[in-house]
Amino acid sequence: MKTVAGLFSSLDEAQFAVRALEDVGIPSQGISVIAGNDASQHDKYLEIAKLKSVPTSRAAAAGASVGGATGFMASLIVLAVPGVGAAIAGGALAVALGGMAVGAAGGALIGAFEDMGISREDAPLYEEAVRRGVVIVAAEVDDPLEAEAITILKTRGGRQVREEVAQFDPHPHPIDSAV
Repeated sequence: MKTVAGLFSSLDEAQFAVRALEDVGIPSQGISVIAGNDASQHDKYLEIAKLKSVPTSRAAAAGASVGGATGFMASLIVLAVPGVGAAIAGGALAVALGGMAVGAAGGALIGAFEDMGISREDAPLYEEAVRRGVVIVAAEVDDPLEAEAITILKTRGGRQVREEVAQFDPHPHPIDSAV
């Protein structure tokens, strides 16, 4: 098994990539989604996840307003990730992070990425992308599906982590220069 990943600007984009991965036979339990949510930019998806426990007609109406709810949308949870802050996640990564002890040491997300097969060198880059609100879709795939999964992520707008990190502002928050 190998892990392929793509970075997306929104959960709408990520949703289409997840659907396409599932359509080629990648099981949903092998697909993970995580995004930083400090600025609450992904809250509408959490509302859809909450609606999974209400009557279907209400959930369907809410899902339609944001492009349709899929299985991964219904599985999103809110997490406080040490060293990252508020995040939303779905899939295997959400299960792994949700099982962390409260107050776990920093680096938990890096460890989770490494456990998924992301290289030790790239795992901190993925963590920084999450911290900055980027949406990550990662899929564990068998060798025969690797090339197809990479193509799916790219054609749905997924970017490589090194491309994304190269564009990061080194000082994303204004520094108070008052003396």
